[in-house]
Formats: sequence, structure tokens, C-alpha cells
Amino acid sequence: MTIERDAALDNLKGLLIISVVYVHFYDMLGQKTALLFTIRTLVLAVQMPLFLFLCGYFGKNAEKRRRAAWADYLIPFVIFNTLYYMVRVEQQPELEYGLLRPLNMYWFLLTLLIIRVLMPELVRIRWALPLSIVLALLAGGDTYFGRTLSLSRTVCFLPFYLMGYYCTTEHMRRIRKIPILAALTGAAAGALLSLWLTDTLKVDQDASHPFQLVNSYVKQGLDPWEGMAFRMGIYIAAPLLGILLIRLIPSKRCILTGIGRGSMTVYLLHAFPMLWVVGNWETVCGVINGLIPAFQGVEYPGRLCYGIPQVMMLVLYSFVVSWILSCRPVVRIYDCLIEEVQQLLFRPEKTVENEKKVESVQEIN
Repeated sequence: MTIERDAALDNLKGLLIISVVYVHFYDMLGQKTALLFTIRTLVLAVQMPLFLFLCGYFGKNAEKRRRAAWADYLIPFVIFNTLYYMVRVEQQPELEYGLLRPLNMYWFLLTLLIIRVLMPELVRIRWALPLSIVLALLAGGDTYFGRTLSLSRTVCFLPFYLMGYYCTTEHMRRIRKIPILAALTGAAAGALLSLWLTDTLKVDQDASHPFQLVNSYVKQGLDPWEGMAFRMGIYIAAPLLGILLIRLIPSKRCILTGIGRGSMTVYLLHAFPMLWVVGNWETVCGVINGLIPAFQGVEYPGRLCYGIPQVMMLVLYSFVVSWILSCRPVVRIYDCLIEEVQQLLFRPEKTVENEKKVESVQEIN
């Protein structure tokens, strides 16, 4: 029996993966207008926390997820983390390759791998969710919790995964019925908290934002109290912003539905067209200036109209790339290639399961 997918959650995944492409393209281009930085801050406050929440929500069969984790996440990580380095090093020769040190966006695969492997034991711990928040706050004081094995992000995003794991279908139904005014008020509070922390603690715009949870407090240039304030801020702001998105996301099938279903291929592949665009930026600007005469003479990074044209360009690019990379032919080719590699590296299980694959698994897996 095939369970019908929830189109609303597919749409939400589609929106989130587009925002992932948006932030990565912004970071590579180096646009620094106030509007763009503000949008980036708000996106970072909810983007990955909500993704981890959805992974936890659809990962309730912890034992089954653990068995599949090595093949589902380790293989794509080794392949695409290596390919990304081979392409990126031509533009950035000083870039160092690290097998256990994820480059750019591929930390997410290691984080999911570690969480999925540990989940059957983690769910046995009493008060796992509040304890995971305490652990995340303490981890920021340890400089060893950084990019290696994606430890910092794994520990700090674990609370959001647990929130999703403990969220039931009834909880989700209640979230979708929250009065829109209440959801808007909560999201406004979360947005103001995110922007207030960023402005008050003077975040370095050239460094990773504390909401990315990648560095210790010292490496982030924050003292322990400031660092913990930022981390507590995201544990407050992200649920408030996430509730609004869950409440507003349409439940009807639309173009976001297909993008959400193919979010894995978008996530793994979107860096490569992005690297080409950045590496050929002068050519791209020439084409844009030819098509839109008003942009002629605007030097990169432009500050035209407070960055509004840049926002439009980033959004359009992110949407188009996400749509192309989520198309069925791309997904089928990826699935076939990964399946071949899995069969080559992993022995088949001794126990034969007769259950059919259920299409209700709506996460990056």
C-alpha cells in the first residue's frame, strides 16, 4: 500500500532548498548590501533548523534509519565532497582537501549520518531534548568542536532533529491550525530577536554567522555569554519562524512540490553550476548588461536600489537551478548511480524484507 505524500511538506522542502541555493550563491558572490545581509540573517535563522526538524519528523523508525544511514549519506558525502574540491581548487588554489572536514554545504550529510547512527541510543535518554540544548551551549566553549566531522553543527542542530522526532501528526495538525495572526506575531518576534542579536553583538559580515553553528565562541569572536545568547536565540527564533512557514505553506501541488521531492539532487549538485557562474562572472555580467541596459556601468558587487536587483537575480537563479536539478531525469540518473555504488560496496542484508517501499519518506535521504 502506497501512502500519499503530504504535498504541503514537499512544498516546504522545496522552499527550503531554494533558500539553501540562495544563501550559497549570496556567499559566493559576496554581495554586501544591508538588505541582502538582513535577508541572509533571517534565512539562516530558520533554514537548516527547519530542515533538521523535517528529517527528525520523518525519521521515527530509528533502527531502520540507522541501517540505511551509511549507504544513504556516507557514499554521497565522499563522492560529492571530493568532486566539489576538485572543481573549487581551480578557482581557489589554497583550498585544502579534508576527507573528514566537509567543504561548504556537504556538512549536512555527515551530520545526518552521525545523528541517524546514534538515534536508537539517544531516544533512550530521559529529557533528551533539553539536555541536547545544554550540550549545544557548552559545546560552543570548546574549540575542538568545529568543522571536523561536522561536530559543531551535529551537536548544535541535534535539538531541532529531536523536536521533529518527538513531533507527532497531531502536533503538526495543530500547528497548521494556529491562528494566522498568532503565527505572524511569533514570527515577527523571532525575526526581531535574530536581527537584534546580529546588530547588538556586531557580527562580522565576512565570517560565518553564529546561526550557522559552525565555530566555537572564541573563533566566532564572541565571549561565552555572547555565544550562548546567540545559540539560545536560534533555539527560540527558529521554531517561531518555522511555525509561520508550516502555517502558510500551501497544501496543493505546485512547482514547489516537485522541487521538494527532488531536494536531494538539488542539494548535492547546485554547487557546480554556481562555481561556473562565479568563475565566469564577467561574462555573465556582460550578458546581463546587454539584456538590461539599466545595469550597464554598475560595478560588481552592485549596490543599485539598495540591492533590490541583486535580490531578484539571486531569487531567480536559485529557483531556476532548483527546478532544473529536481527534474525527474536528474533524480533518476542520480538514484541509478548511487544504487550501483551501494551494490558494489555493501553486501545485501541476510534477512529479506518483503515490505514495499513507502513513498511517505519526505526528507533529504
